[in-house]
Amino acid sequence: MKLKKEFKIYPSKAAGFFKNKRNLKILGLGIFLAISIGIIGFLNYYNTPLMVGFIADIHAGDQKYRQEDEKNVIIPIDFEINLTKALREMGKVDLIIALGDNLNRPSRKNTKKLLEITKGYPMVWVKGNHDKLLHFNELLSKERYYYIDKKKWRIIVLDNSATYPDTTGIDDHGRGFIDQEQLNWLKEKLKTDKKIIIAMHIPMFVPGNPGTIRKDYAYLEEIFVQSGNVKHIFSGHWHTYDNEIEKDGIVHHLIPSVSLEGGQGLYYKIEL
Repeated sequence: MKLKKEFKIYPSKAAGFFKNKRNLKILGLGIFLAISIGIIGFLNYYNTPLMVGFIADIHAGDQKYRQEDEKNVIIPIDFEINLTKALREMGKVDLIIALGDNLNRPSRKNTKKLLEITKGYPMVWVKGNHDKLLHFNELLSKERYYYIDKKKWRIIVLDNSATYPDTTGIDDHGRGFIDQEQLNWLKEKLKTDKKIIIAMHIPMFVPGNPGTIRKDYAYLEEIFVQSGNVKHIFSGHWHTYDNEIEKDGIVHHLIPSVSLEGGQGLYYKIEL
């Protein structure tokens, strides 16, 4: 004996809704309004100023004092207090760029502490000469150099913390090397209609002589100037310098250490 299978199709209420022309008009109007509101919201956000905070040379560590000269004294052991103070006083921003030397010495413990303190903040990490690649890549950023598009701006993070293979005649003990692969990448990322911010640890200037471009960075200056859209370059590394220097239409910002003795908690904030 064969069982007879019967199938009954129940028309959905939605089917009836779509057959009604008036309903379709209402639906179409609703979709149009939703899309319009979304576009307007995006344009309003896109056209608002970009607020960026900067922190330099945290030097998170267990060392009590680190002294380069009489004025250049930083206090690594107080990094939690200094960093927390800067973040709290900075207020709301779109991005916070840490300009390298985030650690004083290699330390997984202190790297994790940095992540705990900055949790919930829109951090962008730059590699400094004190930041060992293992901890930097593993915990702070998977890439040494990268870019972020935010509103009308492109933020390009470079790694110039390495030492030249041949340091003869190179300023700053040979630090500041940028490999060819990174340079090729940079040239491609400069091809954009957006205005550009460059963030890199070591300044382009001769140490102790802000305003004079290092000889080994003449080629880099030419790349930035020829792009036509690099507007700002932010660096740390020197600890005590707090300067804005315009050169060839580009403003170079030298940011002092957040852990500098007498100025703990220093930060920089700019509206673009």
